[in-house]
Amino acid sequence: MNNKNFTKHILKPYTWSFVLFFALMCMATLFSIASILSVSNFLQILFDTNTEIAENPSQLEIILNKVYDYCLSFGKHKALWLFAAIIFVIYFLKDLFTYLGSYFMGSTRNKIIRNIRNSLFEQFSTQTIGFIAKFKKGDLLSRVSNDITEYEQNVLQSIQTLIVNIISVLMYFAVLLYIDYKITLLVLVVFPPVAGIVSFFSRKLKRSSKHMQQKSSLLTSILEETISSLRIIKSFNAIDEMNKRFQNFNTSYTRLRNKINRRVNLASPQSEFFGNCLVIGILLVGARNVICSPVLMSADMFIVYLIIFSLIIKPAKDISTSFYNIKKADAAKKRICEIIYANNTIVEPENPIELEEIKNGISINNLNFSYDAKTPVLKNINLFFKKGENTAIVGASGSGKSTLIDLIMKFYNTEENSILFDDIPLCKMHSQQVRKHIAIVTQETILFNDSVKNNISFGDNSYSEEEIIQAAKIANAHEFISNLPQGYDTIIGDRGCTLSGGQKQRLAIARAILRKCEILILDEATSALDTISEHSVQEAINHLSKEKTIITIAHRLSTIKNCDKIIVMDNGCVKEIGKHSELIAQNGIYHKLCKMQEIN
Repeated sequence: MNNKNFTKHILKPYTWSFVLFFALMCMATLFSIASILSVSNFLQILFDTNTEIAENPSQLEIILNKVYDYCLSFGKHKALWLFAAIIFVIYFLKDLFTYLGSYFMGSTRNKIIRNIRNSLFEQFSTQTIGFIAKFKKGDLLSRVSNDITEYEQNVLQSIQTLIVNIISVLMYFAVLLYIDYKITLLVLVVFPPVAGIVSFFSRKLKRSSKHMQQKSSLLTSILEETISSLRIIKSFNAIDEMNKRFQNFNTSYTRLRNKINRRVNLASPQSEFFGNCLVIGILLVGARNVICSPVLMSADMFIVYLIIFSLIIKPAKDISTSFYNIKKADAAKKRICEIIYANNTIVEPENPIELEEIKNGISINNLNFSYDAKTPVLKNINLFFKKGENTAIVGASGSGKSTLIDLIMKFYNTEENSILFDDIPLCKMHSQQVRKHIAIVTQETILFNDSVKNNISFGDNSYSEEEIIQAAKIANAHEFISNLPQGYDTIIGDRGCTLSGGQKQRLAIARAILRKCEILILDEATSALDTISEHSVQEAINHLSKEKTIITIAHRLSTIKNCDKIIVMDNGCVKEIGKHSELIAQNGIYHKLCKMQEIN
């Protein structure tokens, strides 16, 4: 689905809400017209005027005169009270229907925005890592905050305003046509040029708005980048440079906003000017019909005509403003649609095969992979990760270690039969089913602004407190957790900012251990630990390896000396496989790496 159908798509589930809103606004407008008609009779009684009847009175004039004569039959004072009561009831009903319409539409708009946010968040969580990596973090945040706000205020609110104003204009015009169709038809003549002018400015506004949305997302990116990098900025005395950079960008952004606001604000006085010109024309034409002989329109009906026409000016003006706003939000809509309607490139099988338990291990056969179909990242990889063994993968940065792990976790598509869990091809398993069997500890420790307990049990609330404590003990984290102010209920702050690097890493290891998955992936899992803690955790990992398939990515080779198998990768290829002593004896890449780190 493209962005042209986006608004239609999100409004469709709420069709009946819009039908109800339309009906309520029709009722509110009818009572608004009735209030104007009743005021004319009230004024006749108040000023004791006997207006001259037109030569050919309309049915509406005849009905109003009958109501006037009936009320006046009770006496002037009682007639005033009677008309006041009628006007009160009419205004009450008008405001009641207006409130009910706003009540239902306000709820509907909030639900629509809720659905858009849910769709965006779902795409963030289900899209491929590669797709999300194409965008700046601040840009993604801007789409779910600034762009949605822009869309809600300038599209949904404008649609609501359009419905109200179109109903008002059409019904008011219908009454005006009934009162005097000749004057009303003359009024309609000026509408096409007004619409042409509005359309011209709308097209220019659309181009500027797209540029502004791009700058808005870049502004958010700069703020996010500055806040997250504040330590480095201060360390390198780059505060003045960053301030200057931000101020220059902010000045440019402000100029663009002023330019757009001026064009938006032009819509209101522009419409008001044409409206005032029409009022002057109507006064001239209508007054001639009242004072001519024979009388073509009664004075009280001319007053009613003027009042109704004056009420048309504001909704007509708001219609043009609404079109401006809808065009203004077109850029925000496109940015939202770019995420919501992006295709997920991960191919999930229609009838996925369920894997209950990994009995043998993971086989990789003739695996080739590239991100852009041009530069190969992995070339002809053939490996086997045996259950119950701890296999290490080493190599220089860019050798393909992390890419291999991403493919095993089905973050990207692979060729059929290139990766198998036991004898089941990865491509025939659902990605969620695959990841149920895998626990991972990444080099960059990811924690959440929540309690220690919830961070360890992340993704599954069914674990008991005893299980959480046991996992923390294995990861050598129980002691420091017990010393926290609220123990396992302590809130650790954004990304675990209240903890040290080693403490955060131990929590991440405890989280992986708690899952009791058959495959445990450790990506530099002990890099932030001190020697004593690393030794303790390494012993726990070695104990776990008897029943799990453990894959360890390491740059610090001292942590993988005792692994059952070591795989050496270089430039996307597997160069060496063996145990530590065997690879040292080969005097190859691994031997050089160990020599650099002074490992025997």
